[in-house]
Amino acid sequence: MISAMLVTSVVHGLVPAFPREVGMLAAWAAGCAVWNRLPLRAQVQVGLMFGIGLACIALAAVRGGELAWGIATGGSLPILTVLAGVAFLRLIYLADTAARAGTPGPRGLGAYLRTMAGVHLFGAVINISAVVVFAERLARSAPLTRREVAMLGRSYSMVAYYSPFIGGVALALGLVPGVHFLGLVLTGMTLACIGFLVLAIIGYFEEGAALSRFEGYPFRLESLWLPFALVCLTAIMHWMWPSLSILVLVALIAPSLAATVLVARIGTASATRTVKRFVLTELSGMSGEFTLFLAAGVLGGGLTSLVSAYPLIVPDFTFTPANATLALACIVIAAMAGVHPLVSVTTLIAVTSQASPDPTLLAAVCVMGWGIGSAGSPYSGINLVLAARSGVSSWLFPRWNALYCAVMVLAAGSVFAGYTALVW
Repeated sequence: MISAMLVTSVVHGLVPAFPREVGMLAAWAAGCAVWNRLPLRAQVQVGLMFGIGLACIALAAVRGGELAWGIATGGSLPILTVLAGVAFLRLIYLADTAARAGTPGPRGLGAYLRTMAGVHLFGAVINISAVVVFAERLARSAPLTRREVAMLGRSYSMVAYYSPFIGGVALALGLVPGVHFLGLVLTGMTLACIGFLVLAIIGYFEEGAALSRFEGYPFRLESLWLPFALVCLTAIMHWMWPSLSILVLVALIAPSLAATVLVARIGTASATRTVKRFVLTELSGMSGEFTLFLAAGVLGGGLTSLVSAYPLIVPDFTFTPANATLALACIVIAAMAGVHPLVSVTTLIAVTSQASPDPTLLAAVCVMGWGIGSAGSPYSGINLVLAARSGVSSWLFPRWNALYCAVMVLAAGSVFAGYTALVW
């Protein structure tokens, strides 16, 4: 069902006459099929999102408001399509990683910085799989330390500021119409550069002399061919076909590139078997993401319907850099309290639609809230993975990352101010 959703959604993007509902049905079928695999915590969270969304739709219907069924049933389809397409890139990257398993790791400050850059750059393309690979390598000789865990989580979470291969940017592009993609990427990259400087300073003062003994990941610059190829192909195709959505391009390019590389390396027959095995065994691992994003679509559709029926519940305000920073702080605080950033971002988009904010600024708040909130949340995917690998409680992450999150929110505020000054 996930594969069918991917194919039919891309076909609809290329040929709009092809019914979008086919992909929507496949996505919902996949979400329902994996419900029993979800842990109880995820089922409760998803159930609440569904319940609140449907209740809002019911209230809007009583008032005679315009019901956003399109958002509720298919608002998450572009995001899910991108996540499914990008998942195929693991076929290339994990094979390259296995070939370097015995390579000795570098040591010292340079190794620390290169490890930060490596987990960030590869995470920007293949998502959380990069963190798993880097964490397993660092834990080969000794259990992960608190500072290694924090470095991996913070470095990876910053990709959410700008990467279209990650859920946060995909969500913003899918739900906020009129976003200037280049402007969003540049603001996100600016904050990511600030974040790297912050992480380098923190690492230097926290690790001290221990940095000279730090054994990093054997990351080589020539390994960047995959992110570089993806970025170039996406930019070229977007230039050639500007009418095509960035999300459709990413969902088309990622699996096509993975299949092409596999055929060139191991031949058509072996590549076909590898892709088939991946589809049947690996894609089902996206069950948590699927149900969460489907529920977010229902929540977003419900809130949009409610605001349409009761416009006075949203105060009249201008989405200034100060208000944007305040909204970002609320998303991060809620995330550190256990509310998934997806819920806060979906709510923000729905309740600010009547204020007609700058779409790129609103999208920047969403993706930065997603990234910073993921670093501080006890329930984000990255922190749950790192907690399992290090044997610590995920509820330690909000305390460990509180200062970092506060600094990044203030840094984001300065980026918002700079963006607004340049645009106006």
